Amino acid sequence: MPGPDAAGAPLPVGSPAPDFDLDATGGRRIRLASLLAAGPVALFFYPGNDTPG
Repeated sequence: MPGPDAAGAPLPVGSPAPDFDLDATGGRRIRLASLLAAGPVALFFYPGNDTPG
């Protein structure tokens, strides 16, 4: 469900993450809204090869 700014400017610190869904194992989908319905969610974004070291 990317919006017009999906790859645009970063979110301000402390702002809620926009809802999104991702492919999971076994052909399932994981949606942020579904996870939030069960309680708090911590998101971690791994920069991968975009950082030195």
